[in-house]
Amino acid sequence: MSESDNFQASNSDSIISSSSAEQPVKCACNLTTHPVRVWTRKNPGQRFVSCRGRRVGRQYVKCDIFQWVDQEPPHGWQHLALLEARDIINEEKEELAKLRNEVSKQSDQNMNKQISNELVEKLNGKCEECEALKRTVLVLTERSSLLGNLLVGSSFGVGVVLGGFFGFYLKA
Repeated sequence: MSESDNFQASNSDSIISSSSAEQPVKCACNLTTHPVRVWTRKNPGQRFVSCRGRRVGRQYVKCDIFQWVDQEPPHGWQHLALLEARDIINEEKEELAKLRNEVSKQSDQNMNKQISNELVEKLNGKCEECEALKRTVLVLTERSSLLGNLLVGSSFGVGVVLGGFFGFYLKA
């Protein structure tokens, strides 16, 4: 079993498709695949591309492409923030499912009655909260990348300054 098959089999409920505005990738099958965002404990918020396979006869054939789009996984407080956001999103999704189920039951029982405005407003509010959390997760992912770059740059600067001090000290 390839890494992508194993990954998708064990975490299929943890994948959320990214927006179609991101750059598509062509796999060896010459199919276009878009990045997918994964919400596992190890890689929250990271994106990858993988071959979805093409139909040949009665089966699907894959080229087994699997590639991370985000080169560096989140770490430290960003990792914890993404995990917390993922858990909140999952709780909101569960509550949305319960509200949808309740609305469905009400509409089945009372076909001629108007669905409760309160439930609809709650449902819309939860949808908005979920979307806001998704935007926050994207911002945190971008900040994580920026802070990583800043850390590398500042480490390089410290190395240059220390090298200058040691060079001056050895000449003196």
